[in-house]
Amino acid sequence: MIVPWKQLLAFTPQILDLSRELLERARGTKPAAKLVRAEDPADMAARIAALEENERRQAELVERMAAQQARLSKAVTVLHRNQWILISVVVVLVGVVVWLAARS
Repeated sequence: MIVPWKQLLAFTPQILDLSRELLERARGTKPAAKLVRAEDPADMAARIAALEENERRQAELVERMAAQQARLSKAVTVLHRNQWILISVVVVLVGVVVWLAARS
């Protein structure tokens, strides 16, 4: 079973950054923004801009997570295929050993 260490090591910084970001969110270490009614329409535009920026960051995070999930899925598929090849080789070798033992 071959683990794609080169790929895992290449994505380690991204994995660590995302993990830290998710951990900070879960712990609530970032100060929560206070919800305040905008009395001035100009304030409303600023709030909408902040919401749009937050939405953009969340979309980027989801995109990175989806890409990582796709790579992990491909790695699991490769590992599964290699496992079946290994099992097949072992079964053939056991058959050969049994056949050789029966001949002698």
